[in-house]
Amino acid sequence: TDTARDEEIEEYRKKCEAKKEKMGEEAYKEISKQIDRFARMHPDSSDSSMTQTYLDWVLEIPFGEETKKSLKISDVEVQLDKDHFSLEKPKKRIVEYFAVKELLELRGIDSENTAGAILCFSGPPGVGKTSLANSIAKALKRPLVRIALGGLEDVNELRGHRRTYVGAMPGRVTQGLIDAKKMNPVIVLDEIDKITRSQRVDPTAALLEILDPEQNNEFRDYYLNFNIDLSNVIFIATANDVGRIPGPLRDRMEFIPVSSYTPQEKFEIAKRYLLPQELKKHGLKNSEVSISQPALKELIHSYTREAGVRNLRRRLADLSRKVAKSILQDSKIDKI
Repeated sequence: TDTARDEEIEEYRKKCEAKKEKMGEEAYKEISKQIDRFARMHPDSSDSSMTQTYLDWVLEIPFGEETKKSLKISDVEVQLDKDHFSLEKPKKRIVEYFAVKELLELRGIDSENTAGAILCFSGPPGVGKTSLANSIAKALKRPLVRIALGGLEDVNELRGHRRTYVGAMPGRVTQGLIDAKKMNPVIVLDEIDKITRSQRVDPTAALLEILDPEQNNEFRDYYLNFNIDLSNVIFIATANDVGRIPGPLRDRMEFIPVSSYTPQEKFEIAKRYLLPQELKKHGLKNSEVSISQPALKELIHSYTREAGVRNLRRRLADLSRKVAKSILQDSKIDKI
């Protein structure tokens, strides 16, 4: 039906005009051009559906939308202490990193030219690298976007596919902004040491541009065919093995080693965080489960040989399931 299509086109034009001020001239030109092309196309042509997909994507980009909360390191400090036991050195480094940012903001110094390196948490699996990033996002009241880089070998995954390809899509960074509905989220680049490099492809070049504060205010996504500004995004990387990160990328980063926990730290983490979280997940009350200190120490010593606390969490989940089952079998269940 022609009227439905005309309404659709009108809707696109409205959206485009509404965002005109915030999107910048180049983006406005490109999007208007595509809307005009779409209006001229035959509705059933394959080009038409491709252009429609493009318009659906680009008009979702949150141009100019930002979380207005200003940076406060006291918030960061409180959140980190609340979510993480020990890790004193990493927490101190994170707070210092944001202290510099806050000072620049307070003094009105343009942080474009002084923007610091990208934070990279490095350490064995399960020590809390990703959850540190979660805490930072929570403290800054910004949405968190996670991009898993493990095994990524196609640079277009980051940069977007050119629109000539069937099934082309914007890059993961642009998709991240669309999901976050803000232009200044915290983006976690998980497993940056596991990027696949070969003679043919090297995604690190695209990453360099994404992470470089001098360049990323004009990051070009091939699918969009215009530049977007990534300068307000806070990028945080995680890695297991720093040695596997390519040199040029390593120069951009400030490494914060997150080392393994001592048995005593694991004991405290289990008591304060893991056990209460697992009980909640399994619908149990605190009064229904108690683990004695010697039992918990035995569990840590004999059943979890690891740097982090992932297996420890799994063992506590095992226990919780067993308790849940025995409660049901005894059928002395309290209705809540």
